[in-house]
Amino acid sequence: MKIHKQGITFVLLLLIFTSCSRKQSLPWIPFSWEGDSISGIYIEKAYLYIPVNIENLSDDFTMQFDLGTYNTVFYGNPIDPYLEKSGLVNKLDSIGMFKNVCLKMGAIPFNNINVVYKKDFGEKVPIDSLHTKTPKHIGTIATDMFQDKIVIIDYKSCRLAITDSLPNEYTDLPAEKFELTDGIMRLPFRINSKEHKLMFDTGSSPFQLVTTKERALEISNSAIVDSLSGPLWWGQEITFYGFNVTKPIEFGGKALNNSKVYYAKDGLWDSIYNSLDVWGITGNAYFFENTVIIDYKNKLFRIK
Repeated sequence: MKIHKQGITFVLLLLIFTSCSRKQSLPWIPFSWEGDSISGIYIEKAYLYIPVNIENLSDDFTMQFDLGTYNTVFYGNPIDPYLEKSGLVNKLDSIGMFKNVCLKMGAIPFNNINVVYKKDFGEKVPIDSLHTKTPKHIGTIATDMFQDKIVIIDYKSCRLAITDSLPNEYTDLPAEKFELTDGIMRLPFRINSKEHKLMFDTGSSPFQLVTTKERALEISNSAIVDSLSGPLWWGQEITFYGFNVTKPIEFGGKALNNSKVYYAKDGLWDSIYNSLDVWGITGNAYFFENTVIIDYKNKLFRIK
């Protein structure tokens, strides 16, 4: 059978178009970095905020994207003025849970979700600002939204996606198996030539590594090079001390250089490490230049 060059060209163009269409069809949700001054130091990427809308309200809101906690939460102080108008007041049960909430992240709807009501928490919205264009910060998006899903965080482009299947463009990336306990992931790191598990927490943006004081001193030169103090743990005042890491840190066979390790004064986070059986916590800071693909279905973590 004779095939014309024009036919081959058409087929090639069709394949390219189809491939590009697949790549661009992923429904992306924008996010923004919220800066904060902590201990007099301005941290540009302190918190990762997602734009949201709730129920039938036209008002704009934001929620922190926090994979270090399991339950999605509405903060009582900022959400209270909107309860009547939105109808959320009728969805609040006796144990402090909003049932079957309709929420949009960006333009992507999430229906019939349950959201914890954290009474008397968060900053109150001034009456004259309730319906202004400025987004109001009302809560935390947690891992309960994404179980059995694939979460893609494109840090450089400030966007994320939630999908049911792994896009073709990511299938050839090497994957690290992680453990999942109550929705919280534990990643396999190699720290000072030993295998350890770290909790991955997008709510810990300023930190590459956080652990106990004893472990921090084991991999550093013990000279304090940084300290952060403030209401950094669900409003609770807490102080962290940081050291330059002098021992090798690896993940996925790649060395992670120029790291800092922190510990919480008075051991306030030590109970977290013990309860999850982890060496410590890692946050967004290692991946600012990457795209991270978290496959909750198959418990696989990829980096592009």
